[in-house]
Amino acid sequence: MSEIFDFLKKTEKERRQVILPPEPEAERPDFGVRPELVESSLAPAPGSEPVSRDVELCQDERFDLTDATPQVKTVMDPLTLIGEQFRLLRSRLGLMQKQRGIKTILVTSTVPEEGKTFTASGLIGVLAQEPGKRVLLIDADMRKPRSGINFGLNGATSAMGLSEVLRGAVSFENALFTCTNPEFSFLPSGPLPPNPSELLSSPLLEQTLKTAAAHFDWVIVDSPPVLSLSDTVLLAPLCDAVVLVVRANSTSARLVEDAVARIGKERICGVILNRQKHLASSKYYYKYYYKKVKS
Repeated sequence: MSEIFDFLKKTEKERRQVILPPEPEAERPDFGVRPELVESSLAPAPGSEPVSRDVELCQDERFDLTDATPQVKTVMDPLTLIGEQFRLLRSRLGLMQKQRGIKTILVTSTVPEEGKTFTASGLIGVLAQEPGKRVLLIDADMRKPRSGINFGLNGATSAMGLSEVLRGAVSFENALFTCTNPEFSFLPSGPLPPNPSELLSSPLLEQTLKTAAAHFDWVIVDSPPVLSLSDTVLLAPLCDAVVLVVRANSTSARLVEDAVARIGKERICGVILNRQKHLASSKYYYKYYYKKVKS
């Protein structure tokens, strides 16, 4: 994680010298904030005991990624650099799962617009590409949900989802949507509630996450930005580990430090640097795969 902090501090200094005036202290959010994926820095995180599966899920609502956003489709393409970076992330998480038993991963950011929903959507896609894996994405952002939009579902998921499960109006199993290619399950946020924090304080949340972990090899939870609201602070202790998304050339090191403090350093298994335009290996990667496709 220290490499990420060093990078942020360096780019922050360069922006101030070349383009931006010093950031006024008054503009620093004290309880609100904002950050897509290129490079990750992962470290071991506390794990949890695997739970056995004993119930078949009821999966009635089906969809595919035909109408998914171009960004999500690019991640699923095996010949793209961004797709390769997601597969590298998958490999590192897989190693952690073997070593530490982690299964439920919370994906968050410091502030909005850093790319945490794109990261969660891309991650679930590459995890689903592994043969024999059962994976689930939960959209726990009940204030500004976007996972369904990334998959091209638009308003189709607004009538049923996590908020209805936490209200006790529908069972976890009956609220799931199923992507057919690649195969994964999706629990949308559901109708926007007037009281997201209160719903996330319900004992049904822990029960829902335990049920999910009992049925799936991976559970990815897309949560609101950590500095904006209390929602992520309620969700993080119920997950095995947290992945923090940081937007390159935008998010300040101070905001990242604040986010780490709120989540707890021991809970963070990785930091993803998103929207970094120049990756050292990119020209070699594209040169190699261009030749491979042409041959």
